[in-house]
Amino acid sequence: MLNIEIVRYDQNYLEIIVKGDTHTLFAPLLEYLLNHPDVEVAMYDVDHPLLQNVKFKLKTRTRDPVEVLKEVVQHILKDVDSIREQLLAQI
Repeated sequence: MLNIEIVRYDQNYLEIIVKGDTHTLFAPLLEYLLNHPDVEVAMYDVDHPLLQNVKFKLKTRTRDPVEVLKEVVQHILKDVDSIREQLLAQI
């Protein structure tokens, strides 16, 4: 289970610490975020692999970072569903 602590949240910036995951969640999330036109900076850092604490930062140009994050997560889920459907069609 993930535990999320909000460090800073304002109009164009979000910084959180997520306990319980490392690169599994954040590597694809970062790739999608960096392709979003309103994302200025997106990054994460894992303090130690055994502790599984991730510091995640997102800076947007004009939009609320939480709204951009929600939009990107929906895009990821859509792509995962598409892959699943293609694989099931092959079986």
